Amino acid sequence: MRLLALRARDWRNVAAASVECDARFVVLAGENAQGKTNLLEGVWTLATLRSFRESRPRRLVREGADAASLGATVRGDAGTRALGWSLQADGARALRVDERPARGLDEWFGLLRAVLFCPEHLDIVRGDPVARRSFVDRAAFTASPSHLALVRDYKRVVDQKAALLRSAPADRASRAAWDAHLIRLGALLSQRRLRILDDLRGPFAEMHAAIAGPEPVALGLSGVGAAAADGLAAAEAAIAEALDRAAAEESRRRMVLCGPHRDDLVLTVDGRPARAFASQGQARSLVLALKLAELEAARRRGEAPLFLLDDLTSELDARRMRRLVALLAELPNQVWITTTDPGWLGPLPGGDARILRVEAGSVRASPSVDEGPPPG
Repeated sequence: MRLLALRARDWRNVAAASVECDARFVVLAGENAQGKTNLLEGVWTLATLRSFRESRPRRLVREGADAASLGATVRGDAGTRALGWSLQADGARALRVDERPARGLDEWFGLLRAVLFCPEHLDIVRGDPVARRSFVDRAAFTASPSHLALVRDYKRVVDQKAALLRSAPADRASRAAWDAHLIRLGALLSQRRLRILDDLRGPFAEMHAAIAGPEPVALGLSGVGAAAADGLAAAEAAIAEALDRAAAEESRRRMVLCGPHRDDLVLTVDGRPARAFASQGQARSLVLALKLAELEAARRRGEAPLFLLDDLTSELDARRMRRLVALLAELPNQVWITTTDPGWLGPLPGGDARILRVEAGSVRASPSVDEGPPPG
């Protein structure tokens, strides 16, 4: 899977841009606040149909414009295809494939997928459980886009049950019906999460060792969803039992207190919880290893999503940067990187790199990458 060309109009601070990007490494270089992350955000939006920085549609449309559009020429298993995405300021979205309306999300997501690393992803280690659950669900989506529908269906059930609990007193028959849905969908969700963790576990340990050295790491799932390791029936039984135990407390607090929406991804380093004991450097290495594990798991499935890395040079020293670039060179994925100094990346493998300079929302090609500082 490769992005051959990217087009943007009235997207963020970009009035108009059209760039060729048929290279293994695409480097978006420029000073801060010039628009390089905006372009990377555009690639992510094409791949996932959502921004990684903004939930309000109007903020994605350039000031003074009525609509924003993104386009891409992509090459993959389905051949070379043209994608078109447009967004009105009121939030209305349109998707086109080869100049016709997209047949559905399955078609769209089959043509372009991506894995993203950005500084905010340190929350996977340091933040609340929601950040870790989101990582697991995003990884499961990368493996199978249908996972998104399951997550949405489960969330809708939780929201409906929560609304019922807030209408005191909750009708028992209605509550039992929503619990039945929650048990069924929650067991399926837990099974999917455990399946992707099984896919990631080996690659995660390997990638972490390559980045940080032989420090043992592990992935696990805590909460009722962990019972899915013994099958769907076991997961359903565990969720049902937890709901039964918490019924009175849920009624009192008018909240849905049990289910996979309360589970957590457990990350350990040398046998200790990473959230409590990992240093800042360890947290960076853990998150990068998780993202690289997504890529490796995809490679083992015969897939190669894009890898997008935002502001990486602010997160890694030169030595770790070179180790990361060497790892990326062994993978088949196209890599997009934003940086203020492309020289910090060091020599990119095989010279297969395209450097795009971004200034005040304008983009131009740059001829080469300097070697940058020596490894530190």
